[in-house]
Amino acid sequence: MVRGSARVTADPARPAVAAELRAGLAELARREMPGIADASDIERYRAASAARAEPPETLRARWRLHAAERGEAVTVLTASRAPRPAALRVVFLHGGGLIAGTRYAGADLAGRFAEELELEVWTIEYPLAPAANFDAMIAAVLDVLRDATADGAPVVLAGQSAGGGLAAAAGLACRDAGVKLAGLLLACPMLDARDTVSAAQFADDASWDRRSNAVAWEAALSGSAAQPPGERADLAGLPPVFLDSGSAEVFRDSIVDFAGRLWAAGVSAELHVWDGAYHSSDFVTEDAEVSRAAHAARRSWLLRMSASAVS
Repeated sequence: MVRGSARVTADPARPAVAAELRAGLAELARREMPGIADASDIERYRAASAARAEPPETLRARWRLHAAERGEAVTVLTASRAPRPAALRVVFLHGGGLIAGTRYAGADLAGRFAEELELEVWTIEYPLAPAANFDAMIAAVLDVLRDATADGAPVVLAGQSAGGGLAAAAGLACRDAGVKLAGLLLACPMLDARDTVSAAQFADDASWDRRSNAVAWEAALSGSAAQPPGERADLAGLPPVFLDSGSAEVFRDSIVDFAGRLWAAGVSAELHVWDGAYHSSDFVTEDAEVSRAAHAARRSWLLRMSASAVS
């Protein structure tokens, strides 16, 4: 299923992937499973994702973090030198197309800054499709956010890829439920399955392709009343939003469109489109110059959110 289809060129030209990122993309093409053709591929994709997963101990050691379990679905990561309250609490949602992944996948997004910026990072094991639909995912995240904001700490909801799309949807649910967030950090978010120009340009991309996106959304939206956030018109009232995208990825046009509609709704939004970057390339080739620029931009935005929370 491809929602909100639009006319696009059958075989469009595409922006080039940056030279420093091409080896990483080629490695993805060699070791990743083929795209998800239909629902029967979901379990295979999930198993392949689990096999590649980095153990949580590696993440904690890399960023010198302590971990404490908060129930069965939430891990709280804190910096080793943080006896005082954190400057900012970041609730993180992992990627995986809404069908795969664990709470630690991609948590480097905030973990890399936890010590320097005095962050407390909560990572959530939200339910996955097709066993759970998008409504259930949003409800699970909203429950954690009620808990995370209960003591008055400033909370940023962050997500990468599918987690970024879920964060956008949960941010709207927080607005409607009166749960106050300090901001939304959406890294290359999976916002919808519209057939945009970028979706056509990168229809067969090794990092995430158009057909996989459509199948994943179909699984997540089955029996769900919630719309994908990229198809929502009611964006007013959201907290400040950070968004980024690669110029060479399937989600680019949906992300840029979402940023424009946030501005039109009077929402403070910061958008970065990284030239030559493919989907989640900063997690694959972290030392590339464009990846370092993406990390620096997120750090800068988190620092500003922290400063505004105490002003």
